[in-house]
Amino acid sequence: MSKKVIILLVISGLFTLAMGLSNVFVNIFLWKKTNDFVLVAIYNLMHYIFAPVSFILAGWLSKRKNGTWPLRIGISLFILFFILILLFKHDVPNYASLFGILFGLAAGFYWLAFHTLSFDFTSPSNRDTFNGLNGAIAGISSAIAPFSAAFIIDRSEEFIGYSIIFGISLTLFCLLIIISFFFTTEHYGDTLDFKKILSNDNKDWTHIRKSITLWGLRDVVILFLISILIFKTTNSILSLGKLSLFAHILSSLAFVAEQKLIKPKRRWFSFHTGALFLLFSVLGLVFDINMTFIIVFIVIDAISMPFFTVPVVSATFNIIDQSKERSYRTEYIIRREINLCLGRVLSATTLILLLTFISNDRVLNYFLLFIGSAPVLALIFLRKLTIWDRTAKAQK
Repeated sequence: MSKKVIILLVISGLFTLAMGLSNVFVNIFLWKKTNDFVLVAIYNLMHYIFAPVSFILAGWLSKRKNGTWPLRIGISLFILFFILILLFKHDVPNYASLFGILFGLAAGFYWLAFHTLSFDFTSPSNRDTFNGLNGAIAGISSAIAPFSAAFIIDRSEEFIGYSIIFGISLTLFCLLIIISFFFTTEHYGDTLDFKKILSNDNKDWTHIRKSITLWGLRDVVILFLISILIFKTTNSILSLGKLSLFAHILSSLAFVAEQKLIKPKRRWFSFHTGALFLLFSVLGLVFDINMTFIIVFIVIDAISMPFFTVPVVSATFNIIDQSKERSYRTEYIIRREINLCLGRVLSATTLILLLTFISNDRVLNYFLLFIGSAPVLALIFLRKLTIWDRTAKAQK
């Protein structure tokens, strides 16, 4: 792998470490202060709504400059986010929507840049390897971070523990700004083509967008929901950290296994198997939300996730490659992220409406079934992709 790829993997690992220390615990902090699922869901909803806005701004900037500029702006906004959390402390829940907006803007800039750089620095021949390694590194960072954060919070007085982990995240983001100056990327065009963002001239691209929207229904919504359910069930921040450590160790091993076992000709088998087991992971929680079924979910989800996501992410980039429109890779990636956020918005909005207007003790159980079935529904469109056959032939 090239020096640029290695630096990008380092950035990804440190970013995941910084977010792993703090992101889950922002949700837990809001929950502890309010005991209100709706408020936590609104915070996340604002994130999902405003991320597409910054995708477009980041895309415009990357066209005018290059992909490293949105990366630095995204990291800088995360720095501002954690500075404000440290300043507002116990008043953060009163401004949950504004914090969600800031987080969404930061995430949009960062992820547009990261995906663009990932595309620039890889090719169809090494993309699965990159995504597998990135998943493994992210898994290790995600394993270390939440457990360490939970240990610090558990051993500290109220907000002091949260202040420490938010401060560590702030330091890591400052380090990421410095590292971002160690590489540059290609410059493709001067203007953002909005027609290309909205066009449906590629059947494979249409199918992948629909599948990504469905995936967005599950995606991060289920993660913040499960984290709160673990804390609510155990009333222990350390238990959440231990389970997160266990889950991400399993996930890292699964990413390594996926990278070793799943080659282009096996991608079809990989994403089908991953989708089915991701559905199986939530079935126990449909019957009862207890620690046994939560642990079953964690184990199956951690092992299955890489076998679904790695082929789908690689297919997305390979469609762009084989469309012979590399100069429009920013527009393609913006549309992908908009569809992902659309699914997240629909999911979070549904959760808020259910919790607000339906007084049924099992509403969360049924909601978990709804979002848990999303990967299987995504198969309807993933099965129609022709990219699987073309990429496999190109690798022979």
